[in-house]
Amino acid sequence: MLPLIVSSLAVMLAWTFAARRLARWQVNGPLFMVAGGVVAGVAGGTGFAERLDTHLAERIVELVLAVLLFVDATVVRDGFLAGERGAVIRLLFIALPLTVAVAFVLGLPLLPTHSWAVVFVIACVVLPLDFASAPHLLKDRNVPLWVRHVLAIESGYNDGLFSPAFAFAILLIGESGHGGTPEEALGQAVPAAVYAVLVGVGFGAVTGAALRWTERVGWSSAESVGIATLLLPIVTYSIAVYVGGNGFVAAFLAGIAYKRGRAGFRAKGKDIHISESEFTTVEALGTVSALVVWFVFGAVAVLVFQIGVPGDVILYSVLALTVVRMVPVYLAMLGSGATFLDRTLLGLVGPRGTTSIVFGLLAYNAVRDEDADLALSTMTIVLLGSLVLHGVAVPLAVQRLGAGEEPTPESTPA
Repeated sequence: MLPLIVSSLAVMLAWTFAARRLARWQVNGPLFMVAGGVVAGVAGGTGFAERLDTHLAERIVELVLAVLLFVDATVVRDGFLAGERGAVIRLLFIALPLTVAVAFVLGLPLLPTHSWAVVFVIACVVLPLDFASAPHLLKDRNVPLWVRHVLAIESGYNDGLFSPAFAFAILLIGESGHGGTPEEALGQAVPAAVYAVLVGVGFGAVTGAALRWTERVGWSSAESVGIATLLLPIVTYSIAVYVGGNGFVAAFLAGIAYKRGRAGFRAKGKDIHISESEFTTVEALGTVSALVVWFVFGAVAVLVFQIGVPGDVILYSVLALTVVRMVPVYLAMLGSGATFLDRTLLGLVGPRGTTSIVFGLLAYNAVRDEDADLALSTMTIVLLGSLVLHGVAVPLAVQRLGAGEEPTPESTPA
């Protein structure tokens, strides 16, 4: 695993020399890293699979996810839902559960496995949103401003809400690697969730409140606060894992609790103001970690195509990128005041990215035999499909639709 990480850092360094020039050609960081990973995968041969399926690789991937979830939890500014409570709640607490249900139901007949637990794991792998691979969609003026704002907020919390579902799905797999009983999984999931909440909320809130006080009395500096936010997800993850909790769920909760403690527990809504500069260091770490993950994905793609991809997996992946999200979003937004075009864009503009890759790698370690290959191949086809759909097809479609008339603040749906 170490040679792979060193190789990814070397490729990343090469990307920094021409990042602006490459961006003009629509080649962003993740796409460049995928290309580098493909080269590494071809050169590395079949031994790559053994390096992925190790306890060390699993811990590294979990720690990366912890940092990314913490960054996502802190990236939403101006309150926890940034003034879009109605729409975001509909998407997170109505559309998201429906999306998982639809993906699970479709996966049962389509995915070539006899384990319903594996189907549930794969559903959790392929659904989280991530705009890292398609950041231009959040800046595309052909997409209405309100839609872009809601999607940005949703993506900040989407993967964090998927994390406990994915953790439970992994526990459902059991020690056999194919599937245990729900009772056994619940018996492990409940204590892990409790520890994650206690560690994440407690440590995040206390750290935020402590920094607020030390800054007020002149003890801490802007530099030390930035270091604190860098260390917080790493320390939270480590403590949670040590006591038997879910580390990446704890890191996500720490991010939310940190914002509350840092802004003051009496602050409400748009009164929650935190300087963006204090997150610069941890966001840089998150970016570097995400690019390493995209490099690994490129190498994984080579492995997947060497193994071969069943036609049913391709069909399931196409559905996961389209109707599996679009139908629940349509239903969730009924009665919201959102136009038909708004609902279409909210359902269609849903790129997959780093979280799906991390979940896929963790699933590969947890699942056994052919089911492990199935989890990896489904994740790969969904990610590659997302790069094409959300990197090329969706921008062209919204440009032709001419959807970019910006609504006034009074006309934005609830």
